[in-house]
Amino acid sequence: MHISMLPDAVQMEREAMLKSSVETLQRMGNAEFAVHDLAGYREPDELAIPILNVHLQPDIQARRPGLAGETLALVEVSTDLGEESCGRRWQALETWALQHDAQMMVFVHPEDQDRAQAIAKYWHVPAEYIVTLPRVH
Repeated sequence: MHISMLPDAVQMEREAMLKSSVETLQRMGNAEFAVHDLAGYREPDELAIPILNVHLQPDIQARRPGLAGETLALVEVSTDLGEESCGRRWQALETWALQHDAQMMVFVHPEDQDRAQAIAKYWHVPAEYIVTLPRVH
């Protein structure tokens, strides 16, 4: 059992973004989900990142029925974008995705898109991975 240590407002924002991300992925045809710290879903697999020799758990793992490959997603609340580990996580997940024929996405709020794109550029991660979510509150 994992107990979140995030402040309540940040945890609520994160949960809202996770739900919105799942809805977005459903509209894209995904039907099977594992979501980190969201009630009603199993936890995503922990991935072994080669070369970097680290383990990383995406926020969301999604699959389309009948198709190979999967979508791995990170959900970044505004406060996460200020941490250096943010870009490192993106880079690590991209490394795994490229080697496993997986798609990668990073979900952010619209007002954070420019900052997320700057982080992607700095860490040499394609900006196309960034997907903006509408604010739900």
